[in-house]
Amino acid sequence: MIERISPHQNLITVRNEGEVTKGFTGVSRGEIQRAFGSRPSPRKKRTRSEPRQYTLVDLERARDRVEAAQRRVDNDRTSKPNRGRTGLERAQLNLYTIEAELSRRGIIE
Repeated sequence: MIERISPHQNLITVRNEGEVTKGFTGVSRGEIQRAFGSRPSPRKKRTRSEPRQYTLVDLERARDRVEAAQRRVDNDRTSKPNRGRTGLERAQLNLYTIEAELSRRGIIE
């Protein structure tokens, strides 16, 4: 027998443990169907995304990032000289990539 505790609560006490394992919906786990059949997702070939189309604004931002990274390296007074180099190298690589892509498209020379 199922009895309610109060009308304002959704708490239900169940007398039988078998009813709990079946769930309150009456559907077992094996009967639940997924949206794409038995597989969790459709099997498709993965397509590569289009390469980023850089603009002159991106070029200016990259130059600013390189300058800021260079200032951080110059102002670093710790005993670890290579500490800020990775950020500078990453910014320089990003700048080089943007410049190469813009020159390939003929936007800059």
